[in-house]
Amino acid sequence: MYKYARPQLASAWRYHNNVVNVLSKNMTDNQVSPAPSGARPFDVSVLADDIAPVTPMRLRTGLMLTALMSIIATVAVALAMGVREDVAALSPDRMFMIRAGALLMIGVAAAVAALSTATPRIGRPTPKAWKWALMLAGLLPLGALISLLNAPSHDAQSLQAKLDPQYGLECLRISALCALGIAAVMVLWLRRGAPTSPERTAWLIGLAAGAFGASAYSVYCPATTLVYIGTWYSLAVAMCAVAGRIILPPLLRW
Repeated sequence: MYKYARPQLASAWRYHNNVVNVLSKNMTDNQVSPAPSGARPFDVSVLADDIAPVTPMRLRTGLMLTALMSIIATVAVALAMGVREDVAALSPDRMFMIRAGALLMIGVAAAVAALSTATPRIGRPTPKAWKWALMLAGLLPLGALISLLNAPSHDAQSLQAKLDPQYGLECLRISALCALGIAAVMVLWLRRGAPTSPERTAWLIGLAAGAFGASAYSVYCPATTLVYIGTWYSLAVAMCAVAGRIILPPLLRW
């Protein structure tokens, strides 16, 4: 048995020596040549000389900035156009409270969903606030539709009086103007982050800004009918959402 194994062991040993010799020769040939005289040695720490600490992005910071801009827009509307009498008397109408509450809920849900995309969540569930924002946004037109279906038949003149196009067009214009400033603050804050879905984020920014902008205008708006609120305020929010989807994605890409 040993007689047959001895030649195989000798052959394996010769192969091992050949491999070692080849590797040693390659390592000798590939040695780095010494640096020329006067050359400065490479210092890895130089690569970190220009690095500055980065402040982490926090969702509450973005929400606070958005809320601050919404308050500024509300104050601007109040100073430029005035305030509803019931609001000034600190006894707001019930429909005003419902309208303001619905708009604020839509705005907060959409803002949370939009600003959360600045810091992608790896290994954690993605927030579903955007679904709540869409569900809440559907409440206003749904309320207007139910009001129309349950009301007795109206002629065109009475329906026009309820819709009040003069104030309705003003609602669209002022709400969009307020939404512009609010959306600008949100976009500037989001550009510091890394939104992974610019298109969906743009939708949500427009939705949030439109809701907050409409809420700012509502402190002046004298209308209290559900048909008016569900029609014009829904149009204002939808118009801002569509405009956000068209305009904002290139500004959010990184």
